[in-house]
Amino acid sequence: MRYAFGRLAPEPVDDPGGPVAYELIAFDMDGTLLDSRKEVLPSSVDAIARAAAAGKTVAISSGRCPKMISMYRQKLPGVRYAICCSGAIVYDLEQGRILTERAIPTDVVARSIRTADEEGTYILEVTAGEGIYMEKREIDMAPECGVAVYQQLYMDTSELVEDAHAVALDPAARVPKLNFHFADPATRDRTHARLADADVTIADCEISSLEFTCAGVDKGTGIAELAGILGIDVSQTIAVGDAMNDLAMLRAAGLGAAMGNAIPEAVAAADVQVADNDHGGCAEAIDRFLLGE
Repeated sequence: MRYAFGRLAPEPVDDPGGPVAYELIAFDMDGTLLDSRKEVLPSSVDAIARAAAAGKTVAISSGRCPKMISMYRQKLPGVRYAICCSGAIVYDLEQGRILTERAIPTDVVARSIRTADEEGTYILEVTAGEGIYMEKREIDMAPECGVAVYQQLYMDTSELVEDAHAVALDPAARVPKLNFHFADPATRDRTHARLADADVTIADCEISSLEFTCAGVDKGTGIAELAGILGIDVSQTIAVGDAMNDLAMLRAAGLGAAMGNAIPEAVAAADVQVADNDHGGCAEAIDRFLLGE
């Protein structure tokens, strides 16, 4: 199959190594499966249907919580599994249940929030269960904190609470992921540096945000865990992404594919590159590598 995408489409890349029968492909959402308008391209929907018809597994691997991913269930009927919260949760979209979950230790949650409080202004996004908890007054700060594109999504999917900090700091709470959306990159970087020795996985994301998951948990461990559940060797997996929190899965998968709009670090971590998220990169990854057309 030949591709004729827009001017951002990359030059063709030779397939690395010998032939591999890939069985599972996992797509990041924002910047990958979702285009610049936060929509799923028709070409992606059609390619996912072709993959499902061929007996392949197509999964989502996102920093989003299960509730945010489930919103796309009707648009993506060929997708049953999701690696949520950057690897902290593996979720069955068809049955609506968590298969595995890894929570951040409560003392690490407390230290992270205390450090962020000392550094400056931020929005706190707390994942617990299948959804997120946020404060309305903080969601109103989304443009100031570099996440304006998600403001309506937060309003539509969050459990609005008076004090998100209290939710995170509840000793009985299981928190698989924390997001801090800071007002500027410098504050984000200072906070990251101060917590570099904490027993937690930290990834930069968005313009000035930090994403926290349990130590040793990332999208790379997530794709390996899902593969194990399905009885697929990790060498038979493909990961497709564009951002910093995708690096681990691009390296862990049998084949890492960076989008045409990916950051340089993602391109370096990947084995191949496909077209960008507005020009059919996801369909290309399925047809070219998963189906071998």
